[in-house]
Amino acid sequence: MRVAVFGGRLQGIEAAYLCSKAGYETVLVDRDPNAPAKGLANEFRTIDIVKRVEETRDVLKNVDAVLPANENRKTLAFLEKLCNELGIPFMQDNAAFWITSDKLRSMEFFLKSGIPIPHAWPECGFPVIVKPSTKSGSESVYRANDRLQLEKALEMVRNIDAKPVLQEFIEGLALSLEVISRKGLAKPLQITGLEFDEEYGCKRVYAPVETSQEIEERMNEIGTRIASELRLNGLTDVQALVKGLSPRVNEINARLPSQTPTVVYHSTGINMAELLVKLFVEDRLGSVEIRPKRAVIYQHVKAFENELKVQGEHVMANASDLRIEECFFGADEAITNLKRNTDASNRVATLIVKSKDLRTAEKRMAEVVKKVMNEFALERYSDPSPRRGEIF
Repeated sequence: MRVAVFGGRLQGIEAAYLCSKAGYETVLVDRDPNAPAKGLANEFRTIDIVKRVEETRDVLKNVDAVLPANENRKTLAFLEKLCNELGIPFMQDNAAFWITSDKLRSMEFFLKSGIPIPHAWPECGFPVIVKPSTKSGSESVYRANDRLQLEKALEMVRNIDAKPVLQEFIEGLALSLEVISRKGLAKPLQITGLEFDEEYGCKRVYAPVETSQEIEERMNEIGTRIASELRLNGLTDVQALVKGLSPRVNEINARLPSQTPTVVYHSTGINMAELLVKLFVEDRLGSVEIRPKRAVIYQHVKAFENELKVQGEHVMANASDLRIEECFFGADEAITNLKRNTDASNRVATLIVKSKDLRTAEKRMAEVVKKVMNEFALERYSDPSPRRGEIF
């Protein structure tokens, strides 16, 4: 199986990683010659696909399927059109992605479908989360504790030409769930837990999540309903915050997400790249057993001059020269550019640790951190959490 991955940042890292675990050959295409995922693919092509159509066609003619790994609407629409012309499976539901990639449209969809979500401003009161309607992940997300901070946050979002979305701040368990669906017939996969840095970037993912059966069943029910209402043919992630015993959905994206699929793979053995190939190439939903075989902790770190700091996913999106390395200072695996005698300006790693349970995995991760710090002569370790006070 030869798969073309279009996009070399966070989603591209995920796609190339999962394809390598499935034994697929990958051709990564990105207009950035230093795309972060470059070193994880079998072949790399620097192409602006909209401007260099014939080169894009040449790539497509030599692959079995296309896995889009970017969120540029023009690029995705153009790529899907080319795939349809050439009869190449395009492994994403763009119609569903157009809805889910806009938070205002998503909010309308949630309300129409009866999906529980955080309360809206001003009914929710302070603190409130302010985020742009058309960005994914943690980009330009702010917490406002009072009217002055709210005005500043609104200004920051409008400065990037985005419409602001204001929602209740929920300080509860953060969960993520992927759902694979064939024409609306859905299979929810494993629930993972999320932790965030001071700027609300996802710094750590773990599985399995220790939560009640009621919350787990409710998450699966919500994910199934979302896929059904979207008539989804593909993959979506569902992110939620738990308030009481009720998950409140704060974001969905109908595409291959980053970070959580790798954790699901290491915990359960389920590879979402394989599921997408079964769905789009073989036109079937693959059989899956959602049972954790091991506990997994996955976290991003960046090495500064004298400090190793846990950071959100943005540090990987801005990295270069990444590689996959097994048995990395005691971690089962790492996606990293850390090595001796290298430029200290952007040294990063995603550390992956597996064990029989989360407590043991936490201890192993702590040992990995110590070994990395000793190797690179780092004096401090920090693991920041979301800010509670001033946001600017």
